Amino acid sequence: EKPGYLFRLTLGLHPDIGGNRTTELDLPASEEALAAAQEQLGTLNWENTVVLNYDGILPNASFFADLPTELEAFNEFAKAVQDIPFPEKQLPKLKALLKQFEVQDIETALFLTEHLADYVLTPDLSSPQETAIDHLRFMTDDHSVELLISHVNLYAYGCDIIKEDNATLTPYGLLHRADYQPMLTPVQEKMEMTMR
Repeated sequence: EKPGYLFRLTLGLHPDIGGNRTTELDLPASEEALAAAQEQLGTLNWENTVVLNYDGILPNASFFADLPTELEAFNEFAKAVQDIPFPEKQLPKLKALLKQFEVQDIETALFLTEHLADYVLTPDLSSPQETAIDHLRFMTDDHSVELLISHVNLYAYGCDIIKEDNATLTPYGLLHRADYQPMLTPVQEKMEMTMR
C-alpha cells in the first residue's frame, strides 16, 4: 500500500542543543504546517534542527537537498512533484533524470521536474538487445523480426541505435530527449533554453 504522502521528514533538535523533541512533517506542506513543526521544536527558521529520518517517493532526494536549511525550497520541489501529470509514467522519468545527471542541488531537480516533457523514457527497454528488437519491430512486421533476430548482432545493433538516438540506458529504462538532441547537463540545458 502506498503512503499518503510524497515525502516525510522526521525532524529533531541537534544533539548539542539537547532536548528530545521530534516532529514529523509530510511534504508538500502548508505554511501553517511548516510553522507548527517549528513551534513544536521550539526553533526559528529551522535553526539547530536536524533530519532524523527521511522517507520519500524519490529515494535520493534527501541527498541533493540541504535539509533542513533548504526546507522551503524542498517544499516547492515537493509541490512541483505533486503537480506532475500522469505520475505513474512521469515519476520513473524524473528518477531516471535525477540519476542520469547525478543531481546534487534542489534548483536543478526543480528545473528537471518542470521540463519532463522534453524527455522520453521507455521503461520496457533495459538492454541494447531489447532496444534492437524494438527498433526492428518498428521497421518491419513481427514475422520478419523473428527471421532476422538470429542473423543480427542485437547487442552491437542496439548500442548503435542508443548512440544514434543520443539515448542512455538507466535503471528505469531507455531515456532520451524528445527531440533526440544530445542530453546536456541541466545547466547547459537551461542556457540553451534561455538562448531560444
